[in-house]
Amino acid sequence: MTQLQTHEEYGARRYFPELDGVRAVSVLLVFTTHLDVLFWERLQGSTGVTFFFVLSGYLITTLSLREESSKGRFGLGSFYLRRVFRIYPLYLVVLGTYCLLILGLGMGDDRRASFVHSLPYYLAFLPEQALLGWHGVEPPFAGAWSLGIEEKFYFVWPLLGFVVLADRFRGRVVALLVAIVAFPFGGLLFGDIGTLVEPYALLALGCLAAVLLHRPSTYATLQRLGDGPTTFGILVGVLVVAQFTVPGITLGHPLYVVYGVLVTLVFVGLLTSRSAVADFLSTRPLVFLGRVSYAFYLTHNFAINGVQGALPAGDVYQGVVAPVVALPVAIGIAWVLHVTVEKPMINLGHKIAHRNKAWRALPAAPTQTIDRAG
Repeated sequence: MTQLQTHEEYGARRYFPELDGVRAVSVLLVFTTHLDVLFWERLQGSTGVTFFFVLSGYLITTLSLREESSKGRFGLGSFYLRRVFRIYPLYLVVLGTYCLLILGLGMGDDRRASFVHSLPYYLAFLPEQALLGWHGVEPPFAGAWSLGIEEKFYFVWPLLGFVVLADRFRGRVVALLVAIVAFPFGGLLFGDIGTLVEPYALLALGCLAAVLLHRPSTYATLQRLGDGPTTFGILVGVLVVAQFTVPGITLGHPLYVVYGVLVTLVFVGLLTSRSAVADFLSTRPLVFLGRVSYAFYLTHNFAINGVQGALPAGDVYQGVVAPVVALPVAIGIAWVLHVTVEKPMINLGHKIAHRNKAWRALPAAPTQTIDRAG
């Protein structure tokens, strides 16, 4: 049974476990994109990245709005520090592992040339640009393209939304609406390089949801999406669009941003109510996977490639046995990196950001648990 939440209840929540569950579902979808046989393409694994973009826009904006409301201003420098320690250390560790395996141990000879071509882009943290200059075998670590998109979003949106447009509700809404409408035309106007701006419309959708939910009057309007039948209808719409657009709603697809709109509506429904869907997404296994999802996203190919390479050829082995074996291996790798690299670096980033605020004689913003997954 669905129970709607008041704006006060929404604002008092410091942690949204159902969003960890969404993150888990998203990385599981991405996991299926590298399983090339049987029915896996029907799951539309590439749409997992769509969920990530919308989620990132929502979380970063919600955290920033709450800091602005409670402290009177948004700490831009501290935000950048936290993002650097959140993203870069694990990214560089995984990139270093690819270098060791391909350049040091000579593995993956058929993709070595594409990796060498892409390496300067990876090192400059422009992984999305690597996809433009290579028209052949997809380079190893190509999945990092989405991180390049998010990194630029993390740089620009807080500056625009919370420095230039500080405390300006209408200005933020207008800017985000312009982004949502304009970015989908990037591919039509500028070709391949323009296509890479389309994901910013998805990030802007998440930002817009956060801005509207933060305000009591617009929250009351959006709360209608949390009604059980409405949420169910939107979920059905997501599934229908996904199935009718197989093999993938990828960049450049006419429904790429439309699908993002549906995903955003699902998020709003989850955040404004308590439902069976939210309870399922809040279960411990999904929350756990959601917490290690960044490491899982970066490294799951190691597990898949290793297991598939060790198994005989054939649809049953590669399409059924390989996923069953590779998934727990991938989760194990992700957990180890989360504990040894990701979490310590996140904590260090928060510690340095706190000192930075103390040095400027400003009160430190309250720790927002939702930032852990941003």
